[in-house]
Amino acid sequence: MMTAIDMRFCLYCVIADFGKGTKILRKSKELGTSGGTFVLGRGTVNSSLLKFLGLDETRKEILMMIIEEELEEIFHKELTKEFSFDKPHHGIAFSIPLKRVLGFKGLKFKSNHEEKGGNTMGIEAIVTIVDRGLSEDVIEAARSAGATGGTVLHGRGSGIHEKEKLFNMEIEPEKDIVLILSEAENTEPIINSINDKLNIEKPGAGILFVVDVNRAIGLFVKNK
Repeated sequence: MMTAIDMRFCLYCVIADFGKGTKILRKSKELGTSGGTFVLGRGTVNSSLLKFLGLDETRKEILMMIIEEELEEIFHKELTKEFSFDKPHHGIAFSIPLKRVLGFKGLKFKSNHEEKGGNTMGIEAIVTIVDRGLSEDVIEAARSAGATGGTVLHGRGSGIHEKEKLFNMEIEPEKDIVLILSEAENTEPIINSINDKLNIEKPGAGILFVVDVNRAIGLFVKNK
């Protein structure tokens, strides 16, 4: 088992029109990220004309990348300069500090940094990104450690070691993204169970990260 390292990471997210994500990721790699995961979404434009024409909904790409905290300001500055995020309808970029990371660059990270105000709810979000088809293994492992369930999203990965070529075209593998909300006291057992089953610490096996949840409604909590 790898020991925790004294580094800090953040989740850097970009929401942009469909088709722009690859260019943003390419620039991000120049700035220091090793890869990212895309999720498809849709945005809405407040325009009566577009709504009348049925064109008010636009496809979006959500790019999620884990970067070292010291690169956060550089990413904001350089990506905004390159893609004009400071102008309307050019995209949105935001970053979130991570409490724990497993499987990123073969490292295991646990922050000792206390966030301002603390996590008053005692709820954490565990996000696990694995190859398509492995989400059931993640859920099964999490449930065995006390989780009540999870939500599975589908995306595509773009890690530097994950691409294959077909007819000289890069094929990016599909990914399962598993979101689990957990009581903080159960987070460590759930992480360990997922890692034991899928060996997340092994390079290329996946990535797992944890963030605080400030507010949550509708969670099922088992009786103590």
